[in-house]
Amino acid sequence: MQEGSNYIDIHDNEVVNLSVDKGTVSVDKGEIAQDKPKGKGGRPKRAGKTINKAFRYDGGGDAKVRLQLLYNGLIALEWIRKDTDMRSFLSIFSGGETTCRIVWTGDINALAELFQELVNRKEFVKLPIGETIWVMVNARFWDHEGNKEFGNERLGSTRTPKEAKDDIDMLVEILNPDISIEEIRERIQSQ
Repeated sequence: MQEGSNYIDIHDNEVVNLSVDKGTVSVDKGEIAQDKPKGKGGRPKRAGKTINKAFRYDGGGDAKVRLQLLYNGLIALEWIRKDTDMRSFLSIFSGGETTCRIVWTGDINALAELFQELVNRKEFVKLPIGETIWVMVNARFWDHEGNKEFGNERLGSTRTPKEAKDDIDMLVEILNPDISIEEIRERIQSQ
């Protein structure tokens, strides 16, 4: 080896760096740096992180009844499966921990608009501290096949569905604590 030169050899996933400087040889050992998959730019993705938090709905003493009406409305619109467990549905609005996911069979635009209204515009539903709306919606809902997420970017780039706007408004009214349960039931029956 020549003076001032470096020689790198790889043995069993270790890097051995030999360098010769002024007649002395030094050996440095280290691990091979593993290439990590790169995203498509922007912030690093939170892939693999499981979110066990739920939305929080504080509708007063009749919160459970309102959530059951919402559940029934979503089934009637065929936006969630008929076999969706009501306890699982209620748990995603409990404000606690949950691993439940609901299969969304409706249009992704309707899902996004419903949660925009409930969380951002009307503020009837709260997010866990430190989480964003699309991360939470993505964590609690599967696509119509029931086996994959929608994706935060896809949820965030949706458009308000004109044909579903009246249905979304009715669903949002169900969780409005300023409207009585009796009035909500009358509105539902009149449609």
